[in-house]
Amino acid sequence: MHALIAEDDAPAAPREADILIAHWTVARVVPVIGWAGADPTGARLFAHGQSPGELAPLPPGSRRGAVALRVCGQSMRGLADDGALIYFEDQRTPPTTDMLGHVVVLETDGDEVLVKRLLRGSGPGLFDLESLDAPLRADVRLRWAAHITAIIPPYQARRILLGAA
Repeated sequence: MHALIAEDDAPAAPREADILIAHWTVARVVPVIGWAGADPTGARLFAHGQSPGELAPLPPGSRRGAVALRVCGQSMRGLADDGALIYFEDQRTPPTTDMLGHVVVLETDGDEVLVKRLLRGSGPGLFDLESLDAPLRADVRLRWAAHITAIIPPYQARRILLGAA
C-alpha cells in the first residue's frame, strides 16, 4: 500500500523571495555615506564627514568604490523620492560631457550634495541643475559629479538597510 502525501504535508520548494533573501544576506555591502538633497531649499544636505552608520547591499553591476546616499527632499519626486537610496561610484571627479542631460549626484562649490539633472550653463565651468519639481538652478559651479548606478525606492530601501557595522 502506498502512502499518499497531502499537498499541505509536502516539503516546501524554495520560493523566489526566499532565494532573493538568501542572496542579499551574503551579498557585499557598501556604506551609506550620508544624505543627498533633492530639495531646493537645502534644508537637509550632505556634509563632509557625515556618516549615518548604515550599510546597504551592493546592487548588481556596481564596481569597487560604490557608495550610497539617502535622498532627502521632494524635488526629484518620481525618480528619487524622499528616503530612496542612490548608488554611485565615489570618485569625486569634475563633471564630464557624457553627464550632460543625465540625473547625477553632484557637489556644488557651496558644499551641497544634490541629485539633479546636469545641464550646460552659460559659460565654462558653469552648470544648470534641473529638478523635476523645483525651479532650475542656473550657472552653478561644481566640485564633482558622479553617474548614478542604481536608485532603490524608499520602501525597498527601508527593507534592505543594515545598521552600523
